[in-house]
Amino acid sequence: MENASKALIMAGSVLIAIVILGVLIYVLNSASDNQRSSQKIEVAEQLDIFNKEYEAYNRNLLRGTDIVSVMNKAESNNKKYGVAQQNEPNYLMQIEFEMIDEIQEGNTNLKPNIRYTLKDFLNIKNNNAVFTELKRRVFDCKQIKYHNITGRVYYMLFIERRVDE
Repeated sequence: MENASKALIMAGSVLIAIVILGVLIYVLNSASDNQRSSQKIEVAEQLDIFNKEYEAYNRNLLRGTDIVSVMNKAESNNKKYGVAQQNEPNYLMQIEFEMIDEIQEGNTNLKPNIRYTLKDFLNIKNNNAVFTELKRRVFDCKQIKYHNITGRVYYMLFIERRVDE
């Protein structure tokens, strides 16, 4: 009889240990689920903040200074993700703008109805007269695209608007 009571005590101890282990696993899973949820919320908030920075330019009647601002943001973004993340294509921005009339100053000749990229913009920034003229122009945002994997804005197109003088 003494062996039977010891066996029951051992079985009870094993059962209690299993229950305690089960509770611990449940608590740890709940904590990790909560952490994953909070990480997803944080990523969604960061995505929303990033997109809002560019969506602010998704409108008509933008000054050239606004184009300069969005181009500088894109340049900064591309430096951050192009170099630091080994040319991570999912995070690089493409901004283009199109001019109605050409701007000529020295060796820089901006031709009309041609789309200029961020690379072109960097050259324009180096020519004071052309850069000043660009800032005086008026543009409309004609297209904005979101990356299908990251959900981030990755492309914007601005076309100059003819303003009656």
